[in-house]
Amino acid sequence: MGVCQWFHFGDVEGVERAVSHMRRLGVKRLRTGISWADYHRPGGAAWYEWQTRRLAEFQPLVSIWHTPPSIAEGGLCGGPPTRLRDYADFVWGVIDRWGDRFAELELWNEPNNRLKWAFDRFDPNWRKFADMVGMAARTAHMMGKTTVLGGMTPIDPHWLRLIRDAGALEDVDVIAVHGFPGMWGHGDICWEWRRDWHGWRSKADLIRPLAEGRPIWLTETGSATWDLCPGRPTDGSEQATRLLQAARAPFNRVYWYSIIDLDPARDAIEGFHTDEYEYHLGLVTHGGRAKPAYDTMRRLLNAEATKGRVEEPAGQYKAGPSWPASSPTKQNAGRAKQVSHRSPTYTASSAHDAFDGSNTFPAARPQTDPTPLAATTA
Repeated sequence: MGVCQWFHFGDVEGVERAVSHMRRLGVKRLRTGISWADYHRPGGAAWYEWQTRRLAEFQPLVSIWHTPPSIAEGGLCGGPPTRLRDYADFVWGVIDRWGDRFAELELWNEPNNRLKWAFDRFDPNWRKFADMVGMAARTAHMMGKTTVLGGMTPIDPHWLRLIRDAGALEDVDVIAVHGFPGMWGHGDICWEWRRDWHGWRSKADLIRPLAEGRPIWLTETGSATWDLCPGRPTDGSEQATRLLQAARAPFNRVYWYSIIDLDPARDAIEGFHTDEYEYHLGLVTHGGRAKPAYDTMRRLLNAEATKGRVEEPAGQYKAGPSWPASSPTKQNAGRAKQVSHRSPTYTASSAHDAFDGSNTFPAARPQTDPTPLAATTA
């Protein structure tokens, strides 16, 4: 069991808060990201030099996405790069520079979500995505990294078959999925259709034949502590129960999103408070109050470390069945990998993307006891 947390560019305080909570909880695995676009902002390389060093203790699964607008179709971070090879070259550069700080690389994020990959405008059959990811996976493999296909949402076997048939999976070690049960569609907002949700096992069974023996990881799941209908926070009990169910889902690994609520003063990817769920997915409020799932996560991770099991408290919200986690496959464990010394060919193509090297970030703080939580009463 791991956690997922995205960090905004330059948010040193947010990283430090997350590190403090992860140590308190006993987190061993973190999924986070490197924005290709942010890297090419002034100070971008310095930011990721600091961030990757600061988070290295948590065995990061690093997701690389966001095309620099100056080289993207439509000028969008979700647009394909005009030269598909540029993504593989950027992956090469990340591994060459910081590869000693992580072993696993997730190639893009939610590519069948048009907000993350603008397939509806530029890649309706995902051929560009398949070619781009295939080259990047081959590059990462040559450099000794475990490759993870960017987590799909919705969990769609037809999309996975399309990507597989296009040759994108030849150098992919792990298939990733995302899902947010209970966060049903309201108007234009849709995390999952209620009619399509029949439990985690049903979702895993849809994908497993197409995974062809590869492990399947749930790299992002969560539950918001917000009720859209009355427009107010919940008591958090459903989030705690959803966390327990995700921990028992039949996947080889699970990452819970997220540690800390999104800052209410920031935009979410859909826009500013367009989807209120986005602002209430943390185990901790942005103000620092721990939710019931915080203690659930701590007990889960402690039980995992001691090979124990956490039971659902009697009377908590029940959302459906849960199952024991499956054991990892060994089919791809012995895959030989070689290190490539090929130089990347990507160069920044505008002043917006260029890194001037002038920004620096503080050295990583020593490992000290985390600061106390804020009062946990509502």
